[in-house]
Amino acid sequence: MPDPANTPRTPAPATATARTTTADGEPLVEARGVTKTFRVPRSASGSTRLHALAGVDLTVRRGRTLGLVGESGCGKSTLARVLLMLERPDAGTVRYAGADPFALRGEPLLRWRRRVQMVFQDPFASLNPRLSAGELIAEPWRSHPGLISRDGRERRVRELLDMVGLRPGDAHRYPQEFSGGQRQRIGIARALALNPEVIVCDEPVSALDLSVQAQVLNVLTDVQAELGVAYVFISHDLPVVRHMSDQVAVMYLGRVVESGPAERVFTAPRHPYTASLLSAAPRPPAAAAEGGRTGRIVLAGEVPSPADPPSGCRFRTRCWQAEEVCAEVLPPDAPVLAGSAPAGPVSGGPAPEEPVPDRPRHLVACHLPLEPADRAAGR
Repeated sequence: MPDPANTPRTPAPATATARTTTADGEPLVEARGVTKTFRVPRSASGSTRLHALAGVDLTVRRGRTLGLVGESGCGKSTLARVLLMLERPDAGTVRYAGADPFALRGEPLLRWRRRVQMVFQDPFASLNPRLSAGELIAEPWRSHPGLISRDGRERRVRELLDMVGLRPGDAHRYPQEFSGGQRQRIGIARALALNPEVIVCDEPVSALDLSVQAQVLNVLTDVQAELGVAYVFISHDLPVVRHMSDQVAVMYLGRVVESGPAERVFTAPRHPYTASLLSAAPRPPAAAAEGGRTGRIVLAGEVPSPADPPSGCRFRTRCWQAEEVCAEVLPPDAPVLAGSAPAGPVSGGPAPEEPVPDRPRHLVACHLPLEPADRAAGR
């Protein structure tokens, strides 16, 4: 008999108090020119600077999902920590609903902390085994005592357990009594306890079996539909990112090299690095029949060290079509017009893209953006 705690559920009707009064799709979190370096030991007598982020721009829209993809070490987790205010950027700005969260102090900072939460990668390590599921979900209220009364906590815990597909009686069980997928559901319920507007999901299903991944992703989708929460969804799994995301940002060595609506980026990548990532991802037969890329793009060389990144375009040392300008000039973000190549970013700057309300632009940071023939041939 199937376990009801692991059975996908029908989302409950949205409550009037759960959703914000502002429109879905408007910019909620905006990062502009964010740079972050770390000083790391190089030897007993000195250290070096690791360039984790270098001028990152991105926008998280209210009620939508931003997928963040790239190889290990590209800066995804560092960027997530900056958005969570766990790291302060060396340069650039972060705006939350138009305000600078790094300027907040005291009670305003405490209120901001409630609005941005996180679901961790490892459901086994992120839960205290000495606390029951109910205690884990209620734990954030200890730091925010005015949010919910003591009398209402037990009822709210039951509501949150039901929201993520667990039973009210599970509140009295301990983490070691749950499966991995159930533990991740508890982590999601704990993140929801403070009624956040943004949740950063750092590889939330990578530690789970494939069938359980689908169940947890369904929970996240249901929660977003019910509460209007925005996600920053970090993952190496490109099919999962495509399924979950409204918009995507592709990172390489501390920079966003391509960003835009998920379907446009996945079906018509313009940056060589994005095309190489997509060529390595498995495709179902139906997607393969749509056309597009026909073979694997194998990149030469290794990812350069973030302590000594290449000049100009950071991807040029592995790019099959790099030219002299790529080593000399850092490519700016250029808008991709529908059905055409990006306006030439090398000289004169990009032509403005026709604005579309409530829709992120497709941007590519490349002097020599790909055309469809290049993507199909893997040149």
